[in-house]
Amino acid sequence: MVVRSVDFDMRICFLWHQHQPEYRLDGRFVLPWVRLHAVKDYLDLPGVLAEYPVRHTINLVPSMLEQLDAYSAGIRDPLEELALINTAALTERQHLELARWMLTLRDPMIEQLPRLASIMTRLRTHERPLLSEQEWRDAMVLFHLAWCGPLQRRTNPLIQRLIDQQEAYSEVQKLELMEELRRIVAMTAHRMVELQQSGHFEISLTPYHHPILPLVINSDVARESMPGAELPDPPYKAPFHAERHVQRAIDDWKRRSGTAPKGMWPAEGSLSMEALEILARKGMRWTATDEQVLRASADGLFVRSDVFFPYEVMTSSGPITILFRDHGLSDAIGFEYASWDASSAAADFMRRLEERRQLIIHEQGAEALQSAVIPVMLDGENCWEFYRHNGEEFLRALMQRLADDDRFTTVTCSQVAESGHARRLERLRAGSWINGDFGVWIGSATKNLAWSLLGRARQALLNSGASQESVAQQLEVLEASDWFWWYDDRHQAPHREEFDATFRAHLRAVFERCGRSVPPELNRPLTEHEGGTLERQAVAFGTTSMHRSDAIVRDVAMETSDSWQRLRVRLERRPMGQEELVIQALGDDGIERACLVAEDEVLWRSPLHDENTEWIGDNEIALYVHSGARWVIHFIEDVDGNKRRTTSVELRGDGTTHYSGAT
Repeated sequence: MVVRSVDFDMRICFLWHQHQPEYRLDGRFVLPWVRLHAVKDYLDLPGVLAEYPVRHTINLVPSMLEQLDAYSAGIRDPLEELALINTAALTERQHLELARWMLTLRDPMIEQLPRLASIMTRLRTHERPLLSEQEWRDAMVLFHLAWCGPLQRRTNPLIQRLIDQQEAYSEVQKLELMEELRRIVAMTAHRMVELQQSGHFEISLTPYHHPILPLVINSDVARESMPGAELPDPPYKAPFHAERHVQRAIDDWKRRSGTAPKGMWPAEGSLSMEALEILARKGMRWTATDEQVLRASADGLFVRSDVFFPYEVMTSSGPITILFRDHGLSDAIGFEYASWDASSAAADFMRRLEERRQLIIHEQGAEALQSAVIPVMLDGENCWEFYRHNGEEFLRALMQRLADDDRFTTVTCSQVAESGHARRLERLRAGSWINGDFGVWIGSATKNLAWSLLGRARQALLNSGASQESVAQQLEVLEASDWFWWYDDRHQAPHREEFDATFRAHLRAVFERCGRSVPPELNRPLTEHEGGTLERQAVAFGTTSMHRSDAIVRDVAMETSDSWQRLRVRLERRPMGQEELVIQALGDDGIERACLVAEDEVLWRSPLHDENTEWIGDNEIALYVHSGARWVIHFIEDVDGNKRRTTSVELRGDGTTHYSGAT
C-alpha cells in the first residue's frame, strides 16, 4: 500500500467507447465486424473490469446495438454465410474469399493456436492457397476461435473444448461453433443494460449513427480549426438531423433500460458550440473531447495542469460539463502499450499518473486535487487485437494497481459532472479528438465530394416534397462519420472498397426513390474524381516503344499526405487468364512490399500491418505505405503464360523520377 503525502486523492475517469459502423445495405450485412467484436470485446472487456473496485463509463453507439438486434433476428453476414456452407462444396472463389478474411488476423490473435499459425504461414506466402478440405474447415473454425475473447475461451465449454482440440474439426463442430457465437451476440445488448443496473458501470451514448455532429449542423464550422481548408460549397447544413441523432439515441436507451443517459461521448470527440447547445437542450449533463480542443479554446493562456479539470460551458439551453481526455495516457493504451510487457506497461501508466498529480500540486496546490480529474478515453475494442491475450493481462495489472493505490480514486463521467467542481469556459472552439480539427472527415477533394453528394441528395428529397422528418430519416445512416473516415488516405482496411461501394449504393437509392437522375459521380469510386494534377512516370519495358496491345502497366505516380504515401499504378488493362503482374516496392527503410495482381485476385505482402492496397479505379491500383524519401519499384509482367518482362522505376520524395532499366 502506498502512503499518501497529501489528504486528497486524484480522480481518474475511464471511458471505453464501443463502436462499429453501419455494415448493412438493403437490410443485409456486407461486413462481419459487429458480430466478431461482440464475441471478442463487448462482453469480455466489462467482464474483466468488473472484477476490480474500479469505476468505468462504457460508451455505446445505438446503431451498433441496432445491428446486434439484427443478428438476434437472424440476419447473417457474408462470412457467416460462408461458414454455413459445407466445406466440401466451397468453390475456388470462396476459398479465396476465406483466405482474404484469414489474412485480416493480427499475429497476437493466433498466438495460442499453432494449427492456425501454420495455415496462416502458408496463406501469407501469396501463393494460390491450395489447402485440403480439412485444412479449409480448420481455417474457418480457428479463425472464429481467434476472434473469441479470453473470458469466452476460458468459461464457454464449447469454445474451450474446440480450442483444446486444435485441429481436425468436423462439419458438425463448425456449425455448433457458429450457433454458439450467434447466441453470444444475441445476449450482448441486454448485457449492456445489466452492466448499468449493477452500479459498477455508467452507460453513456453517442448520437445515433455516430455522426460528426458539428459538420452535420454546418460543415463550415470546420473553418474554426482549419481556416485555410477547402470545404464543400455549398456547405452541408442539417441541424434538425443532428438533433434527431441525439434524441433517437436517448429514446433507444430508454426503451432498452428504462432510464435516460446522463451524458454523451460525441463521435470522434467532435464538438462545437452549436453541438453543445443541442446536447444541453436534450438534458445531457456532460460530454467530452480531447485536451487539444481545450488548449485551442483557451488561446494558449493555460498553464500545463489546467487541462486536468472539468469545464462548464453555458449554452442558451443551460450549462453542460465537458471533460477533456488526457491525450498521452489514452493513446498510450490505444497505441503504445500493446508491445510492452503487461506489468511494465501498468507501472508506466501509474508513473505517468503520479507525474500529473505532482504537476497539479506544484502549479495549483494540493487542494486543487479535489476538483482535478484525469479522463482516459479511447476505443474499447480495436486496440486489443494488437495486445497479447486481447489485453487481459495489461488490464488486470493496471486495475489491480489502481485498486491498491490510495493516491488515486476512479469515478464515472456523471460523478465528475455532479461533483460541482467544474471551471468556467466561455467558448469552445470547434474540433475533434484527432489533431483538434476535422481534417480526417472533410477538406480533401474526395471527402468534400462525399459531403456535396450528400447535400445534393438532401436537396433532392426536399424538392420531392418529403417532410423534414422523412429527409432526416433517409439520410441519417449516410451522415455517419465512418464513410468520410475511410475516404481519408491515412486510413486503410482490407475492405475499404466495400465502404465506398456501400456509401454510393445508399446515395443512389435516395436519388432513385425521389425520381431524380443519379449523379454520374456515383457510378465509380469517389477517389477517382480527385482534383489536381499528378506527375505520372510512364513505365516502359525496354529502350524502345513497346507494343501497347499486350501491355499491362501504363504508369506510376506517388502522392504524399502527412506520414503516408500512396503509390498509384495505372494499368492499360487487367491481367487475363494465367497472366500476372507483380509490383515490388522497396523503400529507403529497407523493407520490401509486394503486390500480385491476377485476373480475379490481388495479394498483398508487407511486414507492416497497417499498410495495404486497394483498387481506386477500374484500372488503377494503389499501394498505401509509410512515407519514404525514395522508392524503387520493380514491375514484373507474366504475359501469355510464357513471356516475362521486368522494369524498374525510382520515385523520390522531391517529385523526381528515374527510369532504372528493363529486361
